[in-house]
Amino acid sequence: MRVLFTASPALGHMFPMIPLAWACRAQGHEVLVATAGPGLEAATGAGLITVDVAPDTDFGAIFGKNTGTVADREAEMRRRGQAIAELNATPDFVLERFCTVSAPLAARTLQIAQEWRPDAIVYSRLQGGGLLAARQLGVPAIEHGFGFSREESLPHRFLPHLAPLFQQYGVDLALPELRQLHVAPPSMTIEPRNTSVNVRYVPYNQGAVLPPELASRPGRKRIAVTLGTIVPQMLGLGSLGRMLAAAAGADAEFVLALGAADVGPLPPNVRSLGWVPLSALLPVCDGIIHHGGAGTTMSAACAGLPQVVLPHAADAFINAAAVDRRGVGIHLETGEVTAAVLESLLTDEDWRKAAAEVKAEVEELPAPSDVVPLLFGS
Repeated sequence: MRVLFTASPALGHMFPMIPLAWACRAQGHEVLVATAGPGLEAATGAGLITVDVAPDTDFGAIFGKNTGTVADREAEMRRRGQAIAELNATPDFVLERFCTVSAPLAARTLQIAQEWRPDAIVYSRLQGGGLLAARQLGVPAIEHGFGFSREESLPHRFLPHLAPLFQQYGVDLALPELRQLHVAPPSMTIEPRNTSVNVRYVPYNQGAVLPPELASRPGRKRIAVTLGTIVPQMLGLGSLGRMLAAAAGADAEFVLALGAADVGPLPPNVRSLGWVPLSALLPVCDGIIHHGGAGTTMSAACAGLPQVVLPHAADAFINAAAVDRRGVGIHLETGEVTAAVLESLLTDEDWRKAAAEVKAEVEELPAPSDVVPLLFGS
């Protein structure tokens, strides 16, 4: 079979799909990826043949990364994130935003689909071009989730927002034959599973040359710290100030995975490794402090780590609530990471026990290779 993967222009949407794309290739299926922006590097870095479907689009402008002051952006991100958490679902303003994001990708995605003739299309949740192309070609679509909200009704809620896009390309406004893949451990969600398929989340963050110090655990405990890719770009690293001050007095090593950001002077027990794959870093750590991104939260769950979550925006508040609810850690405001919090992250046995239970739960879920025959046949 031929399987077209299409993702929104964000690493957090593309990365979770890559293990399924690998599994498809390993079982003899042809795979092509249609994406744009940061998703391009993610897909090609994974060895996948990829088409840029929106080469001239400024997605930073669409997402508002460079508008207003840092304080303005932080306030707006927090307001929207808290609205998502209160609803515990994707609100209409997010659906509208991703219609805007989907539009520049739609024409080229549809053209590629018409020329390449896939037998099925896997699309990242909220990537409207995948639904459009699947409906136009009359092939099945598979929605690939990436977070902790199951929302099996989401495609039906998303479709009316896509009406102008479907009309523009002369496609009937209806969903194609649809399956949904859900990647979160069931015990960390609150919605019942009805028709979606659970699949094991396999952490993927691209390859890298592993720093020697990450080949094994150090002599003392180690805590990973990351803010993902979006928060440093939009808000900088100011939210880490109190945490770094508290870290100086902790009996632990802290590893900052903050990309190319300038972190300034650091305490002796804190080191910055720039960009490093979480899939390599977390297995040799004892805990993590992070921004609440779905991929980071899920990767920490896979590694069985206690978590301190500092949610800033979007679904991070839902992910942080899942951490709290399951008992694998706690979520705090950015300035609340004190020495006592760090001590709990290192020693709280309840957090550690719950994290180990979630890790075991993840490992019992079917791997991407197991679901490929279910989705596409052998």
